Amino acid sequence: MLVAIIGLLIAATVAALAGLAAYAANRVIPAQTRQDYRDGSGVITGIVGTLFAVSIGLVVVAAWNQVNTATETSATEASNLTDVFWYSRSLPAPQRATLQTLATGYATTVVREEWPIMASEHRLSQNAWRLSDQIRSFFQTVQPDGSGPSARYGAAMARMQTVLDSRRSRAQMADTGVPPLLWVALGGCGLVALLPSILCGSANRRVHVILAAAVGGMVGLVLFLVYQLDFPFSGGISISPAAFEQALHRFDDIRALGAG
Repeated sequence: MLVAIIGLLIAATVAALAGLAAYAANRVIPAQTRQDYRDGSGVITGIVGTLFAVSIGLVVVAAWNQVNTATETSATEASNLTDVFWYSRSLPAPQRATLQTLATGYATTVVREEWPIMASEHRLSQNAWRLSDQIRSFFQTVQPDGSGPSARYGAAMARMQTVLDSRRSRAQMADTGVPPLLWVALGGCGLVALLPSILCGSANRRVHVILAAAVGGMVGLVLFLVYQLDFPFSGGISISPAAFEQALHRFDDIRALGAG
């Protein structure tokens, strides 16, 4: 809700500035000059406007797809970590307690420490990396005896490898946003698309101001939308650590079952 309000305020601000600029242009620039500019720049303005619309559309689609992919990746990581926790029930008491402590510590660190770091610094927590390495090292100490324990061990190792692979993918996505050069291109195209409505407009001053304000508000709103989608783990449209919070609740349920 807050993000929507901020977006509307930004759009309204840009619309007001564009409207004021159009009002000034209508008073200062002679009507014939504005008409000559409108006649001479129509083709170029149309091309730039189309380029801006297509570019914005592609960026929004790509960013939204990355948000969906990051959501699925986080859910896969948390789900497989829960399966690893399930595997601890088949281990002797000391090893069971060790694996459960490591898995709980990892999920807790991801929720409480790593998620805020991803939002502010676009990177993963070193403490969470250390805990993931400790879980992987723990599996090297397990010596399954028999076909049943060996099968369960192999399945748990595969689950843990999926956790690590998902974590690496999440690290890459946390630091992947719209390139600066593309931001410059979007801003430039948006400005060029806005200028005709400010400089040319209509012979009617009121229509001139309203059209410029409408175009300015739309340009400001879509650029704000791209900004909010820039990084999947930060901004107003971001992924929450709900999958890991749910995993922690499942840990408590599994722990209550004891050995299995």
